Amino acid sequence: MALQLYQVVSTQTIFVLCKPKQRLPQILKQHRRQRLSIKCVSKPEVSQLDSRMVYQPTIWSDDFIKLLDASIAINYERVNELEQKVRSLLNADSENGSLSVLQVLEHIDDIERLGLGYRFQNDIIRALSTIAERNIFNIGEKEDSVYAASLRFRLLRKHGYNVSQDFVRRFKDSKGDFMGFLKTDLKGLINLYEASYLAFEGERDLHEAKLFATEYLTNFKDRECGAHELINHALELPLYRRMLRLEARWWKNIGLASKLSFVRDRLMECFFWTVGMVFEPQYYSCRVGLTKVAALITVIDDIYDLYGSLNELKIFTDAVKRWDITAIEHMPEYLQVGYRALFNTVTELGFNTPIALPILAKEWGDLLEAFYVEAKWTHNKYIPKLEDYLNNAWRSVSGVVILSHGYFLINKEMKKDAIESLEKYHELLKWSSTIFRLCNDLGTSSDEIKQGKTANAISCYMHENGVCEEVAREYINILIDEAWRKMIKAQVACSQESGDPFIDMAINLARISHCTYQYGDGHGAPDAKAKDRVLSVIIEPSEKRSTYKIN
Repeated sequence: MALQLYQVVSTQTIFVLCKPKQRLPQILKQHRRQRLSIKCVSKPEVSQLDSRMVYQPTIWSDDFIKLLDASIAINYERVNELEQKVRSLLNADSENGSLSVLQVLEHIDDIERLGLGYRFQNDIIRALSTIAERNIFNIGEKEDSVYAASLRFRLLRKHGYNVSQDFVRRFKDSKGDFMGFLKTDLKGLINLYEASYLAFEGERDLHEAKLFATEYLTNFKDRECGAHELINHALELPLYRRMLRLEARWWKNIGLASKLSFVRDRLMECFFWTVGMVFEPQYYSCRVGLTKVAALITVIDDIYDLYGSLNELKIFTDAVKRWDITAIEHMPEYLQVGYRALFNTVTELGFNTPIALPILAKEWGDLLEAFYVEAKWTHNKYIPKLEDYLNNAWRSVSGVVILSHGYFLINKEMKKDAIESLEKYHELLKWSSTIFRLCNDLGTSSDEIKQGKTANAISCYMHENGVCEEVAREYINILIDEAWRKMIKAQVACSQESGDPFIDMAINLARISHCTYQYGDGHGAPDAKAKDRVLSVIIEPSEKRSTYKIN
């Protein structure tokens, strides 16, 4: 990862679709039973400059970017030997008794939790296809457990198989209640809980499974069972929503941080996002490109939020929508810096795939149009209805721009007709971006109010319904759950073949959103916890942080 950093140094409305079908008091009551409160970390006090917010400086230097020591060079022979052993396990014929179906599933789960799925992608696809096609499951008493059933369901649906939720009913009695023995089955409860988070909208059995597992996992947590860390980890954020793995010469040359003193210098945080989205080694150039894109978005977002007048922002927005470099002559100097950096960087990223440039330019134009709408709301001190806000906000959060760049960066050898296939991912991009936006609002709303920014999901819901912040946050968490169900359904719908890296990237964007805003604004106001996460993923990725395991 350090070497990659060095290289850079060198339809229906969203509101209606997300809106829960149950009545709000009932939903909130259910939701409180399974939710841990989200802690918001406010920014330190800052001085005012012309009534504009001044962000805290970057917490990073480039001291850690060093060449890898020869003493830790990879022993390729040993790696190849271990890879062959793992492949032999994945390809073992369970029908001949060499390895059970459950053991194969456990190996796949272990490999993917270690972030090594990319090394065994074909083997994993082959093994899961065999299990899905033969409908292999009921092999022995142990493999008929809620643990095994939940693990099978989670892995198959995660990989795009349209498997049924009916397995849940096998663990209910004649009255429709979950069987009593499940209440003390810690391993089964955790896996049932994790599986429930891959539910589609309307899958009632999985919803009931989530409530049941959450209740009894919470009971376990209150006992001296030795698994507090594991249970807390699961209840805090389910596995499927977690990031799979917990640039600066270009940055210095374009001079955004030095010339625009009011913007955030968040290059390292941007790189952390890209690692969370696409961590496989073969996509290193994609990470480099997406880091640049994310850094540009951060800077331009600050221009719209904190500095530009409406007239200046209108000029900037129209220029980007026309993708016209000559328009720079009509801009003030600070906008010229931002426009030149945007135009040159996006043109450079699209150089190897020229047919992508018009699409990327259009997405940037749409993004800045959404930025401009929010700037007008702030200028006029207008708080829109939540529905109107979300219809603009899922675009203004920039997920579509980031993912569109990612699509072309991992598909450089692309024919013209292949570009049209990007449209099939529309629902996936929309719901991933919606999760991104809602997580962002939960983590940043307090600071945005201090900046004078009137519109976010929290304030819109409070203003529209006359409720307190706590109730508004409960409701936004419900919308996040609804968006996850819709995104999982979109994932399965467009998973024509397993192992599509772009589908993984879109889902990972939602995961890194949870990770970044879980304890506050880990991007705009990174604290010690945010710094520790970056260090653990990028600088010290091999450190073992938890040793507890259920046998």
